[in-house]
Amino acid sequence: MKNVFIVNKASRTGKAKELWDKVEEYLNANGVEYEAHFTSGPKDATNFAKAATSTGEKVGLFVMGGDGTLNEALNGIMDFENTIYTPLPSGSANDFVKGIEMEGDAIDILKRALETENYKKFDIGRLSYKDEDGNEGSRLFGVSAGIGVDAYVCLQALDSKLKKFLNKFGLGSATYGLLTVGDIFTMPFSDARVTISYNGKTSARNIKSTIFAASMNCKAEGGGIPMAPNATADSGHLTAFIAHDISRLRCLKLLPYLVAGKHMGKEGFDLIDFDKILIEMQDKMCVHADGEHVGFVNNISFECWPQILNIRGL
Repeated sequence: MKNVFIVNKASRTGKAKELWDKVEEYLNANGVEYEAHFTSGPKDATNFAKAATSTGEKVGLFVMGGDGTLNEALNGIMDFENTIYTPLPSGSANDFVKGIEMEGDAIDILKRALETENYKKFDIGRLSYKDEDGNEGSRLFGVSAGIGVDAYVCLQALDSKLKKFLNKFGLGSATYGLLTVGDIFTMPFSDARVTISYNGKTSARNIKSTIFAASMNCKAEGGGIPMAPNATADSGHLTAFIAHDISRLRCLKLLPYLVAGKHMGKEGFDLIDFDKILIEMQDKMCVHADGEHVGFVNNISFECWPQILNIRGL
């Protein structure tokens, strides 16, 4: 099995370069054959993953970076059956690695992965949408995807000076919470029609003043905020967390419950298990996939691709 590494040395404000030096030292010291590709811009990880997984042979795909780099690589996998995926965390949040309960740092994970060809299967999510120009598109996600305030927070965080500053002290994940407080009072909300399919049954309802609708594969996003405390990435379904029909002040007051994972059952906070969900917004809202900006749309669907991603190094 060929080992291919996709590395974002710029993750966590450049600190990942030091980590890669340690990984490279370990690989060379142990006589591991590998090829490495280094990202320098958007979609590089996707293109590298496409090239590595298009040959029909079995590939050990190691991806080192934050959740954004992991998402780009995930979207480049062309042959899931023959791809054995190992995330090597080097970001500020690392929600995916935490969400699948991988223990240890990147070196620990690397060692475990190289010792075996065994792997475990996990679910991923897929969002489908129409962009501002009416073009249809889709994107895979490992942690979460969403529309509304949480997506706009992710968009802001991508180039946030606050995040870069906090990263210097290992506090980059706090950026999301701080930005959320401000956006709750400035972002427009939208009414929506929601159609939910789960276990062969379909239901629909109208909701008012949608603040956000997050589709969760893992428990937490945004640096560890437990949006769906009971979600697991191997359940065979996703969980929607929809915040709606409450005032901005009420939403702000509920944030401490959300951060503590004690928001289930609170009025205006709905948690819904689903196989596929269609959300038709009255107004366009911001959309993200694993924190990466997708666009501003009003029609979007999320669905589960169960047991498709082979992961080793657990």
